Formats: sequence, structure tokens, C-alpha cells
Amino acid sequence: MSKKDNFSQAMYEMFGLGKSQDENDEELETLDSADAEEAAPVEDSTSEWPAESAVVESAPAYEEPVVEQPEPQPVAEAPQPVYEAPAPQPVAAPAPAPQPVVETVRTPVRRANCTYFAEGTSMEGTLRSDSDVEICGDFKGEIASDGKVTIHANTTSSIAAAELVLVGCTLTGDSMVGGDVTIDEHSSITGNVRAANIVCSGMIQGNLNVQNNIMLTENAQVIGDIKTGTLAMSRGAKVSGKVDMGN
Repeated sequence: MSKKDNFSQAMYEMFGLGKSQDENDEELETLDSADAEEAAPVEDSTSEWPAESAVVESAPAYEEPVVEQPEPQPVAEAPQPVYEAPAPQPVAAPAPAPQPVVETVRTPVRRANCTYFAEGTSMEGTLRSDSDVEICGDFKGEIASDGKVTIHANTTSSIAAAELVLVGCTLTGDSMVGGDVTIDEHSSITGNVRAANIVCSGMIQGNLNVQNNIMLTENAQVIGDIKTGTLAMSRGAKVSGKVDMGN
């Protein structure tokens, strides 16, 4: 017995305080038996249940609430830009290659009712005719015709005719024509001219007295005074002299 136990036993015997040794021993035995019961393994009572009793009704499976989705609304497509093909551009045609200039030689055409002087023929004097006259040779003098006078060679003569045409030649002398006078770009007149109309692409050195109209093309040149009803000039035409129109 320990000192503590001896002291407790002495206090109990002298004063009646505390517990006797026997009570302490009984209390210790009770505590030891209680500890032994707690330490003993606990038998699983469930092992004796029949197999059928082990069935446990399981809880119903959890079902998620069905949420109704709104019907998809049609999405308005953005308007696509309309591609417009560019308008076809006009293709500039290549400039034509320059063609060589071929000088046209006008060959006189002999007509049945015509007085014709062929090239190489020479005559000097006065020629009168009631038909057309065409001169390709050398003539000097005076020509009077009721028809058209066409001159292809250089001529020195005064002319009175219904119509006068100069083609690649020069005429020296005055002319009085009841109708039209036509002068191409390779011809010229030196002398005064009186006519109903004049179309000039060449040169005139002399005064002009025209009843109706004078037409001067771009290569025309007039050196002298002009009296006419109307005057038409292309750009490049030249006039050196006084111009009187409207009388």
C-alpha cells in the first residue's frame, strides 16, 4: 500500500474522514470493470439480420426541373451590299496610221456636147460656143460660152460663161459668170470676178462682186475688195481688203 493509501486509511480511522481502504478497493474494481466493458468489441447486430431485411428503399432519383426554352426568334440578316459592276469604259480606238498623200490628177472627161481642147493644142483668139468648153491645152484670148467652162491648164483669157470651174491651173483675166465659180486648192485667179456665188479653196487676186454668197475654205486667200450678200469663212481663210456685205 502506498503512502497515500496509508494516510487516507489513518484519517478514516481517526476522524472518520474519507473512505476506508476496502471502499477504495471496491471503487477501483468498479472502475476497472467499466473500462473493460468499454474496451470490449461491440458485436455487429446487423450481421444477424436476414438478407431480405437488408433491402433499403432508395430515395427516388433527383430529377432536374424542365425549363421550357423560348423558341428562337429569326434573326434579321443585315442587307448585303449589292455590288454593281462598273460601267464599261469606252475603248479609244488607235489612231489610224497616216496614209501617204496621193495627189489626184483630174482627167478631163470628153462629153458629146462639149468643145474640147486636148493637151498639146495651142490656140490664140476668140472662142464662142453655145455648149460647154473644156480646155486642157494652151489658150490665149477670149472665151464666151452659154454653158460651163472648165479649165485644166494655165490660161490667159477673159471669160464670160454660165459657170466656171478651175482645176489645178491658173487663170489670168477678168471673169463674168452668171452662176457659180469653183476654184480648187491648187488653182488661182488673177483678175476681177463677178458671179452669183463663189466657192474658193485656192487664191484670188482681184476684186469680187458676188450677188449671193462667198464661201472661203480653210486654205482660201483673197487679196482684194469684196462686195457680197453673205460671206462664210472657215478658220484659216485669209482676206486682205475691204468687205461690203448686204447691198
